[in-house]
Amino acid sequence: MKKRFKLFMMGMLIPLLSLFSCSDEFLNAPSENQLTPADLPEGVTAFDGIAESLYFKPWFTFNDKFLIAVGDMYAGNAFTFDGAYAQFMDAQVTSQNPILTEGYVSLFSVIDQSNNLMSLVEDRKSELPDASYKNAIAISRFMRANAYFYLVRTFGAVPIISKAGSAAQPKRNLVSDVYKFIKQDLEYAVTNLPETAVKKGYVTKYVAMGILAKVHLTLNEYAECAALTQEIMGNQYTLIQDYGNLFSSPENNNSSESMFALQWKAIATEWGTQNTNQAYIAPAESGITGGGDGWGVYLPSISLQNGFEPNDTRKKNTIMTDGDFYPELVKSKGGFRYKKAFSSTAANFRKYIVGSAAERNDVFFMRTSQNTIILRYSDVLLMNSEAILAGTNSTTAAAALSSFNEVRVRAGLPIKTELTREDLFNERRVEFALEGQYFFDLKRRGLNEAKAIISQQEVGFYSDPERTELISRKITPGSNYFELPLPQSAIDTNPSLLDPPVPFNFN
Repeated sequence: MKKRFKLFMMGMLIPLLSLFSCSDEFLNAPSENQLTPADLPEGVTAFDGIAESLYFKPWFTFNDKFLIAVGDMYAGNAFTFDGAYAQFMDAQVTSQNPILTEGYVSLFSVIDQSNNLMSLVEDRKSELPDASYKNAIAISRFMRANAYFYLVRTFGAVPIISKAGSAAQPKRNLVSDVYKFIKQDLEYAVTNLPETAVKKGYVTKYVAMGILAKVHLTLNEYAECAALTQEIMGNQYTLIQDYGNLFSSPENNNSSESMFALQWKAIATEWGTQNTNQAYIAPAESGITGGGDGWGVYLPSISLQNGFEPNDTRKKNTIMTDGDFYPELVKSKGGFRYKKAFSSTAANFRKYIVGSAAERNDVFFMRTSQNTIILRYSDVLLMNSEAILAGTNSTTAAAALSSFNEVRVRAGLPIKTELTREDLFNERRVEFALEGQYFFDLKRRGLNEAKAIISQQEVGFYSDPERTELISRKITPGSNYFELPLPQSAIDTNPSLLDPPVPFNFN
Protein backbone atom coordinates (compact mmCIF):
# COMPACT_ATOMS: atom_id res chain seq x y z
CA MET A 1 0.00 0.00 0.00
CA LYS A 2 2.86 2.37 0.85
CA LYS A 3 4.44 1.84 -2.58
CA ARG A 4 1.15 2.43 -4.35
CA PHE A 5 0.68 5.64 -2.41
CA LYS A 6 4.11 6.86 -3.54
CA LEU A 7 3.29 6.06 -7.15
CA PHE A 8 -0.01 7.91 -6.84
CA MET A 9 1.70 10.96 -5.39
CA MET A 10 4.22 11.00 -8.21
CA GLY A 11 1.39 10.83 -10.73
CA MET A 12 -0.26 13.87 -9.18
CA LEU A 13 2.87 15.88 -8.35
CA ILE A 14 4.44 16.01 -11.79
CA PRO A 15 1.39 17.36 -13.66
CA LEU A 16 0.96 20.10 -11.10
CA LEU A 17 4.57 21.18 -11.43
CA SER A 18 4.19 21.09 -15.18
CA LEU A 19 1.25 23.48 -14.99
CA PHE A 20 3.23 25.91 -12.87
CA SER A 21 6.10 25.76 -15.35
CA CYS A 22 3.83 26.73 -18.23
CA SER A 23 2.75 30.14 -17.04
CA ASP A 24 3.60 33.22 -19.09
CA GLU A 25 7.19 32.79 -17.92
CA PHE A 26 7.43 29.61 -19.96
CA LEU A 27 6.58 31.53 -23.10
CA ASN A 28 9.83 33.36 -22.48
CA ALA A 29 11.92 30.24 -21.82
CA PRO A 30 11.48 26.72 -20.48
CA SER A 31 10.88 26.61 -16.75
CA GLU A 32 13.68 26.11 -14.30
CA ASN A 33 11.22 24.55 -11.81
CA GLN A 34 12.17 21.04 -12.83
CA LEU A 35 12.41 17.99 -10.64
CA THR A 36 15.74 16.41 -9.83
CA PRO A 37 16.41 12.81 -8.79
CA ALA A 38 16.43 13.97 -5.16
CA ASP A 39 12.76 14.91 -5.48
CA LEU A 40 11.72 11.35 -6.28
CA PRO A 41 10.36 9.26 -3.38
CA GLU A 42 12.49 6.30 -2.44
CA GLY A 43 11.74 3.26 -4.58
CA VAL A 44 10.01 5.24 -7.32
CA THR A 45 11.66 5.41 -10.72
CA ALA A 46 11.66 8.52 -12.85
CA PHE A 47 9.23 6.82 -15.20
CA ASP A 48 6.53 6.10 -12.61
CA GLY A 49 3.59 8.47 -12.74
CA ILE A 50 5.20 10.99 -15.10
CA ALA A 51 4.58 9.20 -18.38
CA GLU A 52 1.02 8.49 -17.27
CA SER A 53 0.28 12.21 -16.98
CA LEU A 54 1.69 12.87 -20.47
CA TYR A 55 -1.45 11.24 -21.86
CA PHE A 56 -3.78 13.87 -20.46
CA LYS A 57 -2.95 16.75 -18.14
CA PRO A 58 -0.64 18.99 -20.19
CA TRP A 59 -3.01 18.62 -23.15
CA PHE A 60 -6.00 19.97 -21.21
CA THR A 61 -6.42 23.49 -22.61
CA PHE A 62 -5.38 22.28 -26.06
CA ASN A 63 -8.39 19.97 -25.97
CA ASP A 64 -10.71 22.32 -24.06
CA LYS A 65 -11.19 24.73 -26.98
CA PHE A 66 -8.13 25.04 -29.22
CA LEU A 67 -8.30 21.75 -31.16
CA ILE A 68 -11.86 22.24 -32.41
CA ALA A 69 -11.48 26.00 -32.86
CA VAL A 70 -8.47 25.61 -35.14
CA GLY A 71 -9.15 22.23 -36.71
CA ASP A 72 -12.87 22.64 -37.41
CA MET A 73 -14.27 26.12 -36.87
CA TYR A 74 -11.39 27.91 -38.62
CA ALA A 75 -12.01 25.77 -41.69
CA GLY A 76 -15.80 26.09 -41.85
CA ASN A 77 -17.13 23.02 -40.06
CA ALA A 78 -18.76 24.96 -37.24
CA PHE A 79 -20.81 28.10 -36.55
CA THR A 80 -20.93 30.18 -33.36
CA PHE A 81 -22.08 33.45 -31.84
CA ASP A 82 -19.31 33.32 -29.22
CA GLY A 83 -16.79 36.14 -29.67
CA ALA A 84 -13.53 34.24 -29.08
CA TYR A 85 -14.66 31.34 -31.28
CA ALA A 86 -16.15 33.69 -33.87
CA GLN A 87 -12.68 34.97 -34.78
CA PHE A 88 -11.89 31.46 -35.98
CA MET A 89 -15.19 31.20 -37.85
CA ASP A 90 -14.47 34.52 -39.59
CA ALA A 91 -10.82 33.57 -40.29
CA GLN A 92 -9.84 36.78 -38.47
CA VAL A 93 -7.95 35.44 -35.46
CA THR A 94 -5.93 38.04 -33.55
CA SER A 95 -2.83 37.53 -31.44
CA GLN A 96 -4.87 38.40 -28.32
CA ASN A 97 -7.36 35.58 -28.82
CA PRO A 98 -7.53 33.63 -25.53
CA ILE A 99 -8.23 30.29 -27.23
CA LEU A 100 -5.14 30.73 -29.39
CA THR A 101 -3.02 31.55 -26.35
CA GLU A 102 -4.33 28.64 -24.29
CA GLY A 103 -3.54 26.16 -27.04
CA TYR A 104 -0.04 27.54 -27.58
CA VAL A 105 0.76 27.34 -23.87
CA SER A 106 -0.74 23.86 -23.58
CA LEU A 107 1.36 22.48 -26.42
CA PHE A 108 4.52 23.92 -24.94
CA SER A 109 3.44 22.39 -21.64
CA VAL A 110 3.53 18.99 -23.34
CA ILE A 111 7.01 19.78 -24.64
CA ASP A 112 8.18 21.00 -21.24
CA GLN A 113 6.89 17.94 -19.41
CA SER A 114 8.35 15.62 -22.04
CA ASN A 115 11.74 17.29 -21.69
CA ASN A 116 11.51 17.07 -17.90
CA LEU A 117 10.83 13.35 -18.05
CA MET A 118 13.79 12.79 -20.35
CA SER A 119 16.02 14.79 -18.01
CA LEU A 120 14.96 12.69 -15.04
CA VAL A 121 15.45 9.44 -16.90
CA GLU A 122 18.88 10.52 -18.08
CA ASP A 123 19.86 11.32 -14.48
CA ARG A 124 18.84 7.84 -13.33
CA LYS A 125 19.88 5.93 -16.42
CA SER A 126 22.28 3.71 -14.47
CA GLU A 127 19.40 2.50 -12.27
CA LEU A 128 17.10 1.55 -15.15
CA PRO A 129 17.10 -1.49 -17.41
CA ASP A 130 18.04 -0.43 -20.94
CA ALA A 131 14.55 -1.28 -22.28
CA SER A 132 12.86 0.84 -19.59
CA TYR A 133 15.20 3.73 -20.28
CA LYS A 134 14.60 3.64 -24.04
CA ASN A 135 10.84 3.27 -23.59
CA ALA A 136 10.65 6.32 -21.31
CA ILE A 137 12.66 8.40 -23.75
CA ALA A 138 10.56 7.11 -26.64
CA ILE A 139 7.26 8.09 -25.01
CA SER A 140 8.64 11.54 -24.20
CA ARG A 141 9.88 12.10 -27.74
CA PHE A 142 6.60 10.81 -29.19
CA MET A 143 4.58 13.30 -27.13
CA ARG A 144 6.97 16.14 -27.90
CA ALA A 145 6.76 15.38 -31.62
CA ASN A 146 2.96 15.49 -31.55
CA ALA A 147 2.97 18.85 -29.78
CA TYR A 148 5.41 20.28 -32.32
CA PHE A 149 3.39 18.82 -35.19
CA TYR A 150 0.35 20.82 -34.07
CA LEU A 151 2.47 23.92 -33.41
CA VAL A 152 4.24 24.01 -36.78
CA ARG A 153 1.07 23.34 -38.77
CA THR A 154 -0.78 26.08 -36.87
CA PHE A 155 1.83 28.79 -36.32
CA GLY A 156 4.62 27.98 -38.77
CA ALA A 157 8.08 28.71 -37.37
CA VAL A 158 8.29 28.17 -33.60
CA PRO A 159 11.22 27.76 -31.16
CA ILE A 160 12.60 24.23 -30.84
CA ILE A 161 13.10 23.46 -27.14
CA SER A 162 15.12 20.26 -27.19
CA LYS A 163 15.91 19.81 -23.51
CA ALA A 164 14.94 20.93 -20.03
CA GLY A 165 16.62 24.13 -18.91
CA SER A 166 17.31 25.51 -22.40
CA ALA A 167 18.49 29.07 -22.85
CA ALA A 168 16.14 31.99 -22.29
CA GLN A 169 14.69 34.10 -25.11
CA PRO A 170 14.64 31.30 -27.70
CA LYS A 171 14.30 32.36 -31.31
CA ARG A 172 11.96 30.69 -33.74
CA ASN A 173 13.51 28.00 -35.90
CA LEU A 174 13.01 27.31 -39.60
CA VAL A 175 9.87 25.38 -40.43
CA SER A 176 11.99 22.81 -42.27
CA ASP A 177 14.06 22.28 -39.12
CA VAL A 178 10.95 21.90 -36.96
CA TYR A 179 9.78 19.11 -39.27
CA LYS A 180 13.23 17.51 -39.21
CA PHE A 181 13.13 17.61 -35.40
CA ILE A 182 9.66 16.02 -35.39
CA LYS A 183 10.81 13.25 -37.70
CA GLN A 184 13.84 12.48 -35.55
CA ASP A 185 11.66 12.20 -32.44
CA LEU A 186 9.15 9.93 -34.17
CA GLU A 187 11.82 7.76 -35.75
CA TYR A 188 13.33 7.19 -32.30
CA ALA A 189 9.84 6.32 -31.00
CA VAL A 190 9.26 3.84 -33.84
CA THR A 191 12.53 2.10 -33.02
CA ASN A 192 12.13 2.01 -29.25
CA LEU A 193 8.41 1.79 -28.40
CA PRO A 194 7.00 -1.72 -27.90
CA GLU A 195 4.96 -3.44 -30.62
CA THR A 196 2.05 -3.95 -28.24
CA ALA A 197 0.86 -1.52 -25.59
CA VAL A 198 2.20 -2.11 -22.08
CA LYS A 199 -1.09 -0.69 -20.79
CA LYS A 200 -4.38 -0.14 -22.55
CA GLY A 201 -4.26 3.26 -24.26
CA TYR A 202 -0.46 3.50 -24.25
CA VAL A 203 1.28 4.16 -27.54
CA THR A 204 3.23 1.61 -29.57
CA LYS A 205 5.72 1.67 -32.42
CA TYR A 206 2.80 1.39 -34.85
CA VAL A 207 1.19 4.50 -33.37
CA ALA A 208 4.45 6.38 -33.84
CA MET A 209 4.56 5.09 -37.41
CA GLY A 210 1.05 6.42 -37.96
CA ILE A 211 1.93 9.93 -36.80
CA LEU A 212 5.17 9.80 -38.80
CA ALA A 213 3.14 8.80 -41.86
CA LYS A 214 1.00 11.90 -41.39
CA VAL A 215 4.10 14.07 -41.13
CA HIS A 216 5.36 12.62 -44.43
CA LEU A 217 1.94 13.16 -46.00
CA THR A 218 1.93 16.78 -44.85
CA LEU A 219 5.27 17.26 -46.62
CA ASN A 220 4.05 15.51 -49.80
CA GLU A 221 6.43 12.62 -49.16
CA TYR A 222 3.96 10.12 -50.52
CA ALA A 223 6.17 7.05 -50.90
CA GLU A 224 7.28 7.23 -47.27
CA CYS A 225 3.67 7.66 -46.09
CA ALA A 226 2.46 4.75 -48.20
CA ALA A 227 5.17 2.44 -46.89
CA LEU A 228 4.41 3.26 -43.24
CA THR A 229 0.63 2.99 -43.55
CA GLN A 230 0.88 -0.31 -45.38
CA GLU A 231 3.06 -1.69 -42.60
CA ILE A 232 0.42 -0.69 -40.03
CA MET A 233 -2.54 -2.05 -42.00
CA GLY A 234 -3.59 -5.56 -41.16
CA ASN A 235 -1.57 -5.54 -37.96
CA GLN A 236 -3.39 -5.08 -34.63
CA TYR A 237 -5.89 -2.31 -35.44
CA THR A 238 -9.34 -2.60 -37.03
CA LEU A 239 -12.40 -0.45 -37.61
CA ILE A 240 -15.04 -0.94 -34.96
CA GLN A 241 -18.57 -1.63 -36.16
CA ASP A 242 -20.36 1.17 -34.27
CA TYR A 243 -18.82 4.50 -35.31
CA GLY A 244 -20.63 6.37 -32.55
CA ASN A 245 -18.95 4.36 -29.81
CA LEU A 246 -15.67 6.04 -30.68
CA PHE A 247 -16.81 9.39 -29.28
CA SER A 248 -19.84 9.05 -27.02
CA SER A 249 -19.17 5.96 -24.94
CA PRO A 250 -16.26 6.09 -22.45
CA GLU A 251 -16.55 2.37 -21.79
CA ASN A 252 -15.40 1.91 -25.40
CA ASN A 253 -12.32 4.10 -24.96
CA ASN A 254 -9.14 2.57 -26.40
CA SER A 255 -10.99 0.34 -28.84
CA SER A 256 -9.27 -1.59 -31.61
CA GLU A 257 -9.65 1.50 -33.84
CA SER A 258 -8.17 3.98 -31.39
CA MET A 259 -4.41 4.32 -31.81
CA PHE A 260 -3.43 7.49 -29.92
CA ALA A 261 -5.97 9.12 -27.63
CA LEU A 262 -5.83 11.60 -24.78
CA GLN A 263 -6.81 9.62 -21.70
CA TRP A 264 -9.28 11.75 -19.75
CA LYS A 265 -10.46 11.06 -16.21
CA ALA A 266 -13.54 12.80 -14.81
CA ILE A 267 -12.86 13.54 -11.14
CA ALA A 268 -15.44 15.64 -9.32
CA THR A 269 -12.88 17.40 -7.14
CA GLU A 270 -10.13 17.97 -9.69
CA TRP A 271 -9.83 20.27 -12.70
CA GLY A 272 -7.68 19.59 -15.76
CA THR A 273 -7.90 15.82 -15.95
CA GLN A 274 -11.22 15.65 -17.79
CA ASN A 275 -12.77 16.12 -21.22
CA THR A 276 -14.88 19.29 -21.22
CA ASN A 277 -16.25 18.95 -24.76
CA GLN A 278 -19.76 17.86 -23.76
CA ALA A 279 -20.30 21.10 -21.85
CA TYR A 280 -19.76 23.20 -24.96
CA ILE A 281 -21.43 20.83 -27.44
CA ALA A 282 -24.70 19.66 -25.86
CA PRO A 283 -27.73 21.70 -27.00
CA ALA A 284 -28.71 24.46 -24.58
CA GLU A 285 -31.78 23.70 -22.46
CA SER A 286 -31.98 20.17 -23.82
CA GLY A 287 -31.52 18.51 -20.43
CA ILE A 288 -28.96 16.11 -21.87
CA THR A 289 -26.24 16.83 -19.31
CA GLY A 290 -28.66 16.98 -16.39
CA GLY A 291 -26.78 19.96 -14.95
CA GLY A 292 -25.85 23.57 -15.52
CA ASP A 293 -23.59 22.89 -18.47
CA GLY A 294 -24.56 22.12 -22.05
CA TRP A 295 -24.45 25.43 -23.88
CA GLY A 296 -24.36 24.64 -27.59
CA VAL A 297 -21.49 27.11 -28.00
CA TYR A 298 -20.64 25.87 -31.46
CA LEU A 299 -22.93 24.30 -34.01
CA PRO A 300 -22.48 22.26 -37.20
CA SER A 301 -22.19 24.60 -40.14
CA ILE A 302 -24.73 24.27 -42.92
CA SER A 303 -21.84 23.38 -45.20
CA LEU A 304 -20.82 20.44 -43.02
CA GLN A 305 -24.40 19.23 -42.78
CA ASN A 306 -24.65 19.22 -46.57
CA GLY A 307 -21.35 17.35 -46.87
CA PHE A 308 -22.82 13.98 -45.88
CA GLU A 309 -24.09 11.69 -48.61
CA PRO A 310 -27.60 10.21 -48.28
CA ASN A 311 -27.71 7.17 -45.98
CA ASP A 312 -24.32 7.89 -44.42
CA THR A 313 -24.65 6.27 -40.99
CA ARG A 314 -21.98 8.60 -39.57
CA LYS A 315 -24.25 11.62 -39.85
CA LYS A 316 -26.53 10.81 -36.92
CA ASN A 317 -23.50 9.93 -34.79
CA THR A 318 -21.78 13.20 -35.72
CA ILE A 319 -24.60 15.76 -35.77
CA MET A 320 -28.19 15.92 -34.53
CA THR A 321 -30.76 16.99 -37.09
CA ASP A 322 -34.49 17.51 -36.84
CA GLY A 323 -36.33 14.37 -35.72
CA ASP A 324 -33.26 12.31 -34.82
CA PHE A 325 -33.99 10.09 -31.81
CA TYR A 326 -31.35 9.02 -29.29
CA PRO A 327 -32.67 6.43 -26.81
CA GLU A 328 -29.34 6.44 -24.94
CA LEU A 329 -29.76 10.12 -23.92
CA VAL A 330 -32.20 11.50 -21.29
CA LYS A 331 -33.21 7.93 -20.47
CA SER A 332 -35.41 9.03 -17.56
CA LYS A 333 -37.79 10.53 -20.12
CA GLY A 334 -37.60 7.65 -22.58
CA GLY A 335 -34.87 9.12 -24.76
CA PHE A 336 -34.14 12.36 -26.56
CA ARG A 337 -35.67 13.52 -29.82
CA TYR A 338 -33.85 16.41 -31.42
CA LYS A 339 -35.68 19.49 -32.70
CA LYS A 340 -34.08 21.97 -35.07
CA ALA A 341 -35.32 24.84 -32.89
CA PHE A 342 -32.40 24.10 -30.55
CA SER A 343 -29.95 25.58 -33.04
CA SER A 344 -29.53 28.56 -35.35
CA THR A 345 -28.10 26.19 -37.96
CA ALA A 346 -30.91 23.66 -37.42
CA ALA A 347 -28.47 21.10 -36.00
CA ASN A 348 -26.18 20.38 -33.05
CA PHE A 349 -23.13 18.17 -32.76
CA ARG A 350 -23.58 14.66 -31.37
CA LYS A 351 -19.93 13.66 -30.99
CA TYR A 352 -18.49 13.83 -27.46
CA ILE A 353 -21.90 13.86 -25.76
CA VAL A 354 -22.03 10.99 -23.27
CA GLY A 355 -25.04 11.83 -21.09
CA SER A 356 -25.78 12.97 -17.55
CA ALA A 357 -24.53 12.23 -14.05
CA ALA A 358 -27.86 10.53 -13.36
CA GLU A 359 -27.05 8.01 -16.10
CA ARG A 360 -23.32 7.63 -15.53
CA ASN A 361 -20.96 7.70 -12.55
CA ASP A 362 -18.16 9.35 -14.56
CA VAL A 363 -19.98 12.58 -15.49
CA PHE A 364 -19.84 15.78 -13.48
CA PHE A 365 -20.21 19.48 -14.31
CA MET A 366 -17.98 20.09 -17.36
CA ARG A 367 -16.36 16.70 -16.86
CA THR A 368 -16.49 13.42 -18.76
CA SER A 369 -14.04 10.56 -19.21
CA GLN A 370 -14.48 10.36 -22.98
CA ASN A 371 -11.12 10.06 -24.70
CA THR A 372 -10.10 12.50 -27.42
CA ILE A 373 -8.76 10.44 -30.29
CA ILE A 374 -5.77 12.02 -32.03
CA LEU A 375 -5.09 9.09 -34.40
CA ARG A 376 -7.35 6.20 -35.32
CA TYR A 377 -7.15 3.36 -37.77
CA SER A 378 -9.55 4.87 -40.30
CA ASP A 379 -7.09 7.75 -40.63
CA VAL A 380 -4.32 5.28 -41.48
CA LEU A 381 -6.55 3.76 -44.18
CA LEU A 382 -7.38 7.11 -45.74
CA MET A 383 -3.78 8.32 -45.48
CA ASN A 384 -2.76 5.21 -47.38
CA SER A 385 -5.25 6.04 -50.15
CA GLU A 386 -4.09 9.65 -50.25
CA ALA A 387 -0.45 8.61 -50.43
CA ILE A 388 -1.17 6.32 -53.38
CA LEU A 389 -3.14 9.12 -55.04
CA ALA A 390 0.06 11.15 -54.55
CA GLY A 391 -1.34 14.55 -55.43
CA THR A 392 -2.92 13.46 -58.71
CA ASN A 393 -6.57 14.02 -59.57
CA SER A 394 -7.65 10.36 -59.59
CA THR A 395 -6.56 6.75 -59.38
CA THR A 396 -7.97 3.28 -59.98
CA ALA A 397 -5.17 1.58 -58.03
CA ALA A 398 -6.59 -1.41 -56.18
CA ALA A 399 -4.69 -0.67 -52.97
CA ALA A 400 -5.97 2.91 -52.80
CA LEU A 401 -9.55 1.83 -53.45
CA SER A 402 -9.37 -1.02 -50.96
CA SER A 403 -8.40 1.14 -47.97
CA PHE A 404 -10.73 3.96 -49.03
CA ASN A 405 -13.72 1.67 -49.49
CA GLU A 406 -13.13 -0.03 -46.14
CA VAL A 407 -14.03 3.28 -44.50
CA ARG A 408 -17.05 3.84 -46.76
CA VAL A 409 -18.46 0.38 -46.21
CA ARG A 410 -18.46 0.94 -42.44
CA ALA A 411 -20.49 4.11 -43.10
CA GLY A 412 -23.06 2.17 -45.15
CA LEU A 413 -22.04 3.80 -48.43
CA PRO A 414 -21.47 2.20 -51.84
CA ILE A 415 -17.91 1.48 -52.85
CA LYS A 416 -16.06 3.53 -55.46
CA THR A 417 -14.34 2.04 -58.48
CA GLU A 418 -12.30 5.21 -59.05
CA LEU A 419 -10.89 7.45 -56.35
CA THR A 420 -10.69 11.18 -57.04
CA ARG A 421 -8.92 13.82 -55.00
CA GLU A 422 -12.30 15.39 -54.24
CA ASP A 423 -13.69 12.02 -53.08
CA LEU A 424 -10.76 11.55 -50.74
CA PHE A 425 -10.99 14.91 -49.01
CA ASN A 426 -14.80 14.86 -48.83
CA GLU A 427 -14.55 11.47 -47.12
CA ARG A 428 -12.02 12.81 -44.65
CA ARG A 429 -14.21 15.80 -43.85
CA VAL A 430 -17.21 13.76 -42.72
CA GLU A 431 -15.20 10.90 -41.21
CA PHE A 432 -13.21 13.25 -38.94
CA ALA A 433 -15.69 16.10 -38.37
CA LEU A 434 -15.14 17.72 -34.95
CA GLU A 435 -11.86 15.86 -34.49
CA GLY A 436 -9.67 18.86 -35.31
CA GLN A 437 -8.51 17.64 -38.73
CA TYR A 438 -10.32 19.62 -41.41
CA PHE A 439 -8.07 22.71 -41.38
CA PHE A 440 -4.93 20.59 -41.65
CA ASP A 441 -6.49 18.58 -44.48
CA LEU A 442 -7.25 21.81 -46.34
CA LYS A 443 -3.71 22.97 -45.74
CA ARG A 444 -2.36 19.89 -47.53
CA ARG A 445 -4.43 20.90 -50.56
CA GLY A 446 -2.60 24.22 -50.92
CA LEU A 447 -3.70 27.80 -50.36
CA ASN A 448 -5.39 28.46 -53.70
CA GLU A 449 -7.43 25.27 -53.59
CA ALA A 450 -8.33 25.78 -49.93
CA LYS A 451 -9.44 29.38 -50.51
CA ALA A 452 -11.65 28.29 -53.41
CA ILE A 453 -13.26 25.59 -51.24
CA ILE A 454 -13.79 27.77 -48.17
CA SER A 455 -15.21 30.69 -50.12
CA GLN A 456 -18.01 28.40 -51.38
CA GLN A 457 -18.91 26.97 -47.97
CA GLU A 458 -22.15 28.17 -46.40
CA VAL A 459 -21.39 29.20 -42.81
CA GLY A 460 -24.48 31.28 -42.15
CA PHE A 461 -27.50 30.72 -39.89
CA TYR A 462 -31.28 30.76 -39.85
CA SER A 463 -32.94 33.81 -38.31
CA ASP A 464 -36.44 32.39 -37.73
CA PRO A 465 -37.75 29.68 -35.37
CA GLU A 466 -38.76 27.48 -38.30
CA ARG A 467 -35.16 27.55 -39.57
CA THR A 468 -36.12 28.52 -43.12
CA GLU A 469 -34.84 32.11 -43.44
CA LEU A 470 -31.13 31.81 -44.15
CA ILE A 471 -28.74 34.62 -43.37
CA SER A 472 -26.01 33.59 -45.76
CA ARG A 473 -22.36 33.98 -44.80
CA LYS A 474 -19.30 32.94 -46.77
CA ILE A 475 -15.68 33.56 -45.86
CA THR A 476 -12.80 34.30 -48.20
CA PRO A 477 -9.51 33.66 -46.37
CA GLY A 478 -6.54 35.97 -46.83
CA SER A 479 -3.02 35.11 -47.94
CA ASN A 480 -1.93 34.41 -44.34
CA TYR A 481 -4.76 31.96 -43.73
CA PHE A 482 -2.49 28.95 -43.26
CA GLU A 483 -0.43 30.55 -40.49
CA LEU A 484 -2.13 31.83 -37.35
CA PRO A 485 -0.49 34.65 -35.36
CA LEU A 486 1.71 33.91 -32.39
CA PRO A 487 0.02 34.88 -29.11
CA GLN A 488 0.79 38.42 -28.05
CA SER A 489 1.58 37.27 -24.51
CA ALA A 490 4.34 35.06 -25.89
CA ILE A 491 5.79 37.97 -27.86
CA ASP A 492 5.56 40.31 -24.87
CA THR A 493 7.66 37.97 -22.73
CA ASN A 494 10.01 37.00 -25.56
CA PRO A 495 10.32 39.74 -28.23
CA SER A 496 12.87 37.62 -30.11
CA LEU A 497 9.91 35.64 -31.44
CA LEU A 498 9.49 38.53 -33.86
CA ASP A 499 12.96 37.96 -35.30
CA PRO A 500 13.33 35.97 -38.54
CA PRO A 501 13.51 32.18 -37.97
CA VAL A 502 17.00 30.74 -37.66
CA PRO A 503 18.42 27.25 -38.33
CA PHE A 504 18.39 24.86 -35.38
CA ASN A 505 21.66 23.42 -34.17
CA PHE A 506 21.18 19.66 -34.41
CA ASN A 507 24.68 18.91 -33.08
